[in-house]
Amino acid sequence: MKRSIFLILLALVFAFNCGDPNNESETSNATVDCAELPADTTVCGCTDSIASNYDIQALYDDGSCYYCDMDTTFSKVMTGTAGYDIIRSSNCSYVLSGSNGRTILLKIDELGNEIWSRSYSDITGSHWGNSVNITSDGGYIIGAAQNTVIKTDSTGLIQWYKKLSYSVAHYVEDVIQTSEGDYIVVGGAGGDPLGGHAVQGKAFILRMSEGGGVQWIKRYGIIDTPMNSFWGVVEADDGGFVLAGEKLEDRNFEFYDHFWVMKTDANGDEEWSIESGGNKWDEARDIVKLSDGSYIVTGKISLSSTNINMRVMRVSSSGDIIWQNNHGNNNYDTATSMTLSQNEDIVALVGYTRSSSGSPFKYRIWGVDVASGQVLWSRIHGGNQDDESFGVVEAYDGGFNIVGRSDSFGNSRVNWLIKTDSQGNVN
Repeated sequence: MKRSIFLILLALVFAFNCGDPNNESETSNATVDCAELPADTTVCGCTDSIASNYDIQALYDDGSCYYCDMDTTFSKVMTGTAGYDIIRSSNCSYVLSGSNGRTILLKIDELGNEIWSRSYSDITGSHWGNSVNITSDGGYIIGAAQNTVIKTDSTGLIQWYKKLSYSVAHYVEDVIQTSEGDYIVVGGAGGDPLGGHAVQGKAFILRMSEGGGVQWIKRYGIIDTPMNSFWGVVEADDGGFVLAGEKLEDRNFEFYDHFWVMKTDANGDEEWSIESGGNKWDEARDIVKLSDGSYIVTGKISLSSTNINMRVMRVSSSGDIIWQNNHGNNNYDTATSMTLSQNEDIVALVGYTRSSSGSPFKYRIWGVDVASGQVLWSRIHGGNQDDESFGVVEAYDGGFNIVGRSDSFGNSRVNWLIKTDSQGNVN
């Protein structure tokens, strides 16, 4: 009863303030004691539209606004020997997954300063942090390569982990939480399937419960062709899943792979598939979903045995190619990851390139127009040794954070982070 009376009085105050033409105050700036409101009300929050946590439903500001817009560029050596993925986290921070011989997870601020780091060396076997995604409880889910999925809390401490127990190793490349709260795991099963082995060499999609139990697994690929793999996955609007990967083909006892995009239903059964490429090495490495239900997929395409280009493709929700484009340096350009800008006008792709055969690889970032697929700009970063980038996320200031592995900036291989501006530059 007290709660109902309070809300009625609050509504009357709100109506009085809005209805008085001589009242120059704005409701969003009014002061109330939000701590006194019932816990299930939504009238309090951040009311500043330029804040990172702006709440469009809030009527009163509770002082929680924060601003993540530090305009800066830099490069920095981080903990570990490689960084494979990076995402936005809470309060202007980022979380990246990688390796120091085993899986690691780092939280950093906008300047790349380490807030905390975790190493999961107590988990047995070979594993490394291929992917990380935030979960609905504020924790993280890590795709940790060989047979391993790790769930942590918001500080990176393990809540549970799962070791897949099949007859051959299953390499986990990506894990996402679904709208139902459970998880989809994708990757590829190792081994040579010569003779028609039912598991070896197949790409897989697996549905996992909130606690790590396997609900089902589906495998795809052509018999006798190692190794098919799914590298990335997103959830479709209808509850199914769209996957990016490589599908190997057999031609005159030689193997070549196709740039592969596949849509499944919620049970992992195929609904449509796109295979693109020729008789060389083509693969799709990452996928993002747009608000209109379409998808952008990126990876590489081989124009010849010595000329590999970045490939980027936009696909409709029904599996039709809207546009596709290739870009490179006439030698070896591979895209491994991408991030969609907040207003969905640009998708930034990262990977690696080299100027000639035998020369060292360097980080490369491309800015691609979402509407047309045209490359708007590209930048190259690196030293005198091999540097390869594997993960990217749009920064809070509109620039980009890129992680990978580098032989140029340490006595041995290091986890190298660069922060660029919105055009991919590091000043």
